[in-house]
Amino acid sequence: MMTSKPMPSLARRVINSLLMCLLVVKLCASFQSGRNVLPHGRSNSLAQNRHGTSLAAGLFGKKEQDEPSSSTTQPQAAAPIPTRLFNIPAKSIKPGGMRVVLGFSLIGMQNTPDQGSWKANQSSDTVLDMVFRDNSAMFSITLGEDGISVDRYGTPSLPYLLQESVILHSVLDEIDSIANEGDAEAQDRLLQLEEEGDAIEEARSTLPARRA
Repeated sequence: MMTSKPMPSLARRVINSLLMCLLVVKLCASFQSGRNVLPHGRSNSLAQNRHGTSLAAGLFGKKEQDEPSSSTTQPQAAAPIPTRLFNIPAKSIKPGGMRVVLGFSLIGMQNTPDQGSWKANQSSDTVLDMVFRDNSAMFSITLGEDGISVDRYGTPSLPYLLQESVILHSVLDEIDSIANEGDAEAQDRLLQLEEEGDAIEEARSTLPARRA
């Protein structure tokens, strides 16, 4: 009976090195493809002059914005004109805390209704973005000194409009919980709404679909 000769150690080392190189290349390609989804927090068709960062990174103070190249200076595209969806006036607001709470909420909704439906980004310390997977449109939540405003950018598709409504109803639930639930004193809350009127229900009435 013939027995196979053991592979020389040098040949084994060469083959192992080649396999390791292939593994590294695949990992790098996967990482790069995941990172390059909307690198500026928006699709190119929505806005090219507004930089953003991964929302999960931004919540913890880590900024990953691309630095402009000094050797290839290009003119900035005009800022897109948003559509105001609703505004919630506030007596007082703590933007840092609100950014964290709403940010975690948006991260948790990125896979609603399906995996990868939304991409959450942080454009600044007071602006959170949610971009839909078809890149037709997105909405921004701005935490201002006198309240919370939500604007839409782009030309929304029908699937976008239906899913935007579902997400924004959940956002309004979170805002209502922050402002009204629990036994914290008013001055200790992250958000105090104006006493007159019901801004949250008025905001719900602007959405095209009923609450899920």
